[in-house]
Amino acid sequence: MIKPAEIIATAMKSMSENQQKENEQRVAVALDAFTRARDAHMAAMKKLYDIEAAIRRSEQERQSAMDESAEAEQSWRSRFRSLRGNITPEMKAEHSQRIASRELAEEFTALIAELEDDKSRAMLAACGTADKYTANHNTAFTTYADGEWACAQTGIDTALVRAFVLRVRSLELRGDTAAHATAARELGESLMRRTVMYQFDMDQEPVLSVTGMHRPALTGVDMKLYDSPVSRLKLAQSLAAKKAGNGMKE
Repeated sequence: MIKPAEIIATAMKSMSENQQKENEQRVAVALDAFTRARDAHMAAMKKLYDIEAAIRRSEQERQSAMDESAEAEQSWRSRFRSLRGNITPEMKAEHSQRIASRELAEEFTALIAELEDDKSRAMLAACGTADKYTANHNTAFTTYADGEWACAQTGIDTALVRAFVLRVRSLELRGDTAAHATAARELGESLMRRTVMYQFDMDQEPVLSVTGMHRPALTGVDMKLYDSPVSRLKLAQSLAAKKAGNGMKE
């Protein structure tokens, strides 16, 4: 004859297995959404970094053009005065070159202004992908953690349950009017002492090795802009108005 304890143990084992399967399914969905959001954010950040690199490169080129123009200007004017206006073919060519250098610097100035707008748009996009990235990380991590917690509870060793019941009864016999609370506190304190010493082995954590234990670092994102939806809206409106204005000019 099957004993009640065996029936309970079998039922609890079945519950634990079902809980584990359900948890794995939920985690798989959440983890897929997280990795897609992460990849989208990484792509947005790459675009932003590329624009920032283009701005730095253009600023260097503009400065070089300005320096060349200034140097050529000074040299040309000095020679122009020394020759008392008698311009040689070589000086004419130099004159054209210094004008070209100045115009090139102006072109870079205009390009940098356009790139700054592109950077602002890319930063807005990065703030949007960062929102989804962090939100999906939160969902993936909590789904996994909550599932692990639920599985652990359904899989609690009957020996611990037995010992807990005995502890409660022992406290009651000693006159403790809050025996359950006392036993629960003692159990909690025991767990807390163990958590201090516990360390995760990420090589053995297929989910946590992907999500990490903390919110993803949003390196490169303007956090002041990220934390202010109002500022983002104003910037988006400003860029849209500027784009519309440029379209009318063209």
